[in-house]
Amino acid sequence: MDQEVKKSSKMESRAMSRVSEEERQSWVSIAFLWIGTMICIPMLMVGGMFSASMTLSNIVLAAFIGFFICSFVMVLTGMQATDLGLPSAMCATKAFGDRGSSLLTSLVVFVAQMGWFGVQTATCATAFNTLMALVGINVPFWISCIIWGAVMLITAVYGFTMMKILNYIAVPALVVLCIYGAYHAGSDMGLTAMMALVPETPLAMSAAISTVIGLFAVGTVINCDYARYAKSRKDAVKATFIGVLPAAVMMITVGAVMAMSTGNYDITSVFASMGMPAISMLVLILATWTTNTSNAYTSGLAAMKVFSLKDEKRPLVTMICGAIGTLIAIAGLADALSAFITVLSSFVPPIAGVMIADYWIVGKGKPENWHPIRGFNWNGILAWVIGSIVALKFSFFSPALDGIIVCCIAYVVLNGLFGKTAMAGKGKMSVEEAEESVSA
Repeated sequence: MDQEVKKSSKMESRAMSRVSEEERQSWVSIAFLWIGTMICIPMLMVGGMFSASMTLSNIVLAAFIGFFICSFVMVLTGMQATDLGLPSAMCATKAFGDRGSSLLTSLVVFVAQMGWFGVQTATCATAFNTLMALVGINVPFWISCIIWGAVMLITAVYGFTMMKILNYIAVPALVVLCIYGAYHAGSDMGLTAMMALVPETPLAMSAAISTVIGLFAVGTVINCDYARYAKSRKDAVKATFIGVLPAAVMMITVGAVMAMSTGNYDITSVFASMGMPAISMLVLILATWTTNTSNAYTSGLAAMKVFSLKDEKRPLVTMICGAIGTLIAIAGLADALSAFITVLSSFVPPIAGVMIADYWIVGKGKPENWHPIRGFNWNGILAWVIGSIVALKFSFFSPALDGIIVCCIAYVVLNGLFGKTAMAGKGKMSVEEAEESVSA
């Protein structure tokens, strides 16, 4: 651990360039990053919302199915990143073209993750103020946003190693505290009574699964930013499934149990009512911190591609993204959480759909068949547009999943028709050329 701390004191400058074999990490460390991301307040909130319209067993089932689908898609994009050693912005340079990746895919991820940083910062600030009010201290909301936005941003600015250390420390504590919170809140009612609760107006299973998928839609794309550090495809699979699925299901279940037991769907108030404000504050802050670090980190990487900046600018760019996200929190974006998730469900997952079709179907999953495309690959961009429209306006199950499937089909068809025309860009370029174009 001492060696890890020494490494963490140096800010990571890796952004668009390829991760070397020496820089590859244990799958456990990558899994811990995902576990820390999954343990967050919005997960508890969704579990609380589900408790008003679903039985406990159906909540667990919906969470498992939804996050299994998310994990499966994440594995496909993650294994590509492991093969190539590149982040999502670079992995997309064949499917969308070098410029298309900068101006479309990276921009979408940049805005989405920066927005999530704002949502999580506002959530943390609200929770902190609620808990401080219990001891008679009133803190202005904007001050709380600035304080906690800055605290959570520090880890992201230092990069992967510092994030790994944070999650090694925070994740075990969070798991224990969340399980204890569920036990404490549900001890009076009992598991049998909770299992017997039947809502008057039940929510359809398909709608619940759709909500779960939408909750973490952005993960289908940003997994590349972490999986590029995996040593093998097998490690990428283990890090993703073990890092995402158990923790996500646990958090939604814990949120549901606490809400069912107390009749209160405000998770912050539920934690506060447990009579342990200090522990409650620790849970809320750590859960937000581990997740928001990821939001700022991936937003910064995407911004690097959007604005064609050199690798050494990554810490500064990450800091700026976090600062903007904090301003978004102060402006009240958290109030639009549901609408924000809907937008993410419509526009982010189709990016993954195009990347999956290009690498695994057109390229047959072979790294030697992958190369950046100069300019714009209009086949990928048009497929993304089609998938996004379907997800936004004509969804038949889950907007996120529907967008991915439609994009896969559309890209394969368009590539078959126009893959050898000007629609497919201005020709091949090497990874080194693509990196130079970013750093120009």
